[in-house]
Amino acid sequence: MRPRKKGQQYEICYRCPGYTKPIYERFPTYEAANLRGAQIEYEKSIGEFRPPKQTPIQTKRAQKKFITVSELLDEYVQVYGLNHWGDSFLSCNLHRIEHYIKPYLGNVAVKDLTTHDLDLFYDSLQDKPAVVLKGHKKTDACVSRSVIEKTHALLRSALNQAVIWEYIPSNPALRVTLPKYQPQERTVWSASEAQQALDSCTDPVLKLCMLLALGCSMRVGEILGLTWDCVDISEDAICAGTAYVRITKELKRCQKDSLAALERRGRSTVLLTFPEWKQTGSSTSLVLKAPKTSSSVRSVYISRTVAEALLELKAEQERQKEALHGLYEDYDMVIAQSNGRPMERRLVEKQFREHITRQKLPQVVFHSLRHFSTSMKLALCGDIKAVQGDTGHATADMATGVYSHTFVCNRQQLAEEMETHFFQTDMEMATDGEKLKKTGCNCRRKARAAGSSAGCGRVVPRLYHRKLFANCSQNAVHRKLNQQIQHGKQEKVPKS
Repeated sequence: MRPRKKGQQYEICYRCPGYTKPIYERFPTYEAANLRGAQIEYEKSIGEFRPPKQTPIQTKRAQKKFITVSELLDEYVQVYGLNHWGDSFLSCNLHRIEHYIKPYLGNVAVKDLTTHDLDLFYDSLQDKPAVVLKGHKKTDACVSRSVIEKTHALLRSALNQAVIWEYIPSNPALRVTLPKYQPQERTVWSASEAQQALDSCTDPVLKLCMLLALGCSMRVGEILGLTWDCVDISEDAICAGTAYVRITKELKRCQKDSLAALERRGRSTVLLTFPEWKQTGSSTSLVLKAPKTSSSVRSVYISRTVAEALLELKAEQERQKEALHGLYEDYDMVIAQSNGRPMERRLVEKQFREHITRQKLPQVVFHSLRHFSTSMKLALCGDIKAVQGDTGHATADMATGVYSHTFVCNRQQLAEEMETHFFQTDMEMATDGEKLKKTGCNCRRKARAAGSSAGCGRVVPRLYHRKLFANCSQNAVHRKLNQQIQHGKQEKVPKS
């Protein structure tokens, strides 16, 4: 079995029992082909020869013995990412792969990648300039630690798949030491600051956006994607307190290539793609799509204030339609521009920033209103599942952990409660006689005047001390004792 040269490779040909056609194998060098031929002859001589394993789909990457990080990530996105990620997460991960992983680790063989290599990579990434996307303001900032953490999560997941695919025996990213990252807590207004922002807002569209975020705990994309067919603000519903909004979609600007990739896989959640009004060859599209999770599809009851604001805006839109006649582009959007076109997130956030700057309020982002709404509802009712139903979170931990914030007034009230119910009370196991002495109760003095040593001998919890002894006539023991004294029926207590 002599190897024959075929182009730039060497080929061997042999037959195997049970196969009608000969089997061909090719190798990059003559020595490798000759070694494989000797192996086949030896296995046939001892009766242990098996034909080569055939895989269902032979790809160039699967046939390669030494796959690189770049090739692994490409395969990871195609096989795993397109079947599990949404359009936004897909776009973000593609950005991190192209700008932060491939330029530095793309040519490294996966089997040669070590934990020490990754430690050095993440450490050096802190000194690299951050990639500025098109349309964003250029800064001289370096790669932030939050980006490094997200890049590590992506690379760790890809290497986990490499272990499953048997490219490597273990995942070197599991033992990496990342730069310390402390996420900052989101700034949230107090109740008075939120009320001031609402009262001082003169733009009806911006004010309604704020009301929906505060009253309904809606995301900004859900607010902008709300249509009139999902709103029940009839007079009967408002009077009965059953007016509601139904959240089934969101407005979002997405990358066209991500949308196309998901469309080819049959995983597109786009309901409507708006036309491009600016002919600039944009790489993004403005779409109405399903919410981010299935739990985000929900109905939220609205208060009378929010319902009345919706009625006023609907009447204003009807007047605009009549004024513009056929020029009004009616997409049935609740939040729309004066010509009917949808209002994008950047416009609302810009107006919101300008408004709070004019009012000299603490600088917060629009999403902070959703955090404030969640915290306020938890403080008002304490029903975690009801609040979770309004926010649309998949788990209650997200509502209570990430979105819940403590207001200063609540902490001040706790200090007052401690003063009232703890520091201003007696010892927990004090006798009633000592408590009556402290509170100035004269029931024992009355009993002594009637010739009795009777009195209160109960021990009560500290928390109820003030309540039980604030008014002796309200206490059963004192009331009975006073009745005995008044009627002259006080019994003599025998001395022990």
